[in-house]
Amino acid sequence: MRPLISVVSASWNQGRYLAECHRSVLSSQDGLVEHIVIDNCSDDETSEVLDQFPEIIRIIEKDRGQSEALNKGFAMAKGEWILWLNVDDFLLPGVIDKMLKILQSGNVHFDLLYGHTVFVDAASRMIRTVYQPIWHYWMTAIGCYAAPSTGSLYRRRVLVENPLDENFHMIMDTEWMLRAGRQLKIRRLNDRTVSFRIDDNKTADHIQSGELTPRHRSEREALSKDYLNYDENEDSSLAGRVLIRLARKCTRLWILGDKFISKISLFKLISPTRKSE
Repeated sequence: MRPLISVVSASWNQGRYLAECHRSVLSSQDGLVEHIVIDNCSDDETSEVLDQFPEIIRIIEKDRGQSEALNKGFAMAKGEWILWLNVDDFLLPGVIDKMLKILQSGNVHFDLLYGHTVFVDAASRMIRTVYQPIWHYWMTAIGCYAAPSTGSLYRRRVLVENPLDENFHMIMDTEWMLRAGRQLKIRRLNDRTVSFRIDDNKTADHIQSGELTPRHRSEREALSKDYLNYDENEDSSLAGRVLIRLARKCTRLWILGDKFISKISLFKLISPTRKSE
């Protein structure tokens, strides 16, 4: 049986999280999900964990970073759909079967499906939920918001035809959205779908504080050369810079409102279950 979903994970010295990641993508519908791990010759317990799960398809070889590793996984995926999942993240219970049900329903009018994100710590304890707004291309074009990559479901064709730029290591997903996003049909699932782990491997200070690391800054500057409104650009006129700043403020208010509505809607959906419990 050919898999419907190929889960692709780039791996380097995160073996302590690999088992939890893999178990989260196991489906009750055998044969419809494959898990591909591209490992950059980790020297921790990764190989021992891989040996525990012989069903994992693995490539173990040196690479130039996670963008190259992910591109390898995308190219070898057999599924019509690809789930991009960081190896130190994991799907919430039931999400993979929910995604399969959506794909099998025949009502598939999207190229990318994403949901809300739950931040967890190194011990998988919940920190908070990040409610994702409905994505529009202009949000990314002016540097305000890009749909999440980890835990998101992509039509395989769009990733293979538009591989990640391997010169980007921190915001390669944003670069990809800017380059390929205009042609995509994107759906936001109003549900919590993925746990995103906040630890030293994810530059936790940047994520929690919003401050840019030198690498983030250099990659943002590189993007602003091709996408003039993405970041502050001295080549723009004063009036242009003022308009973009105003657009960003309005967009952030839009996003906050969308997140609030999503949170209230989701609470209403799950509250009857809580009452019955």
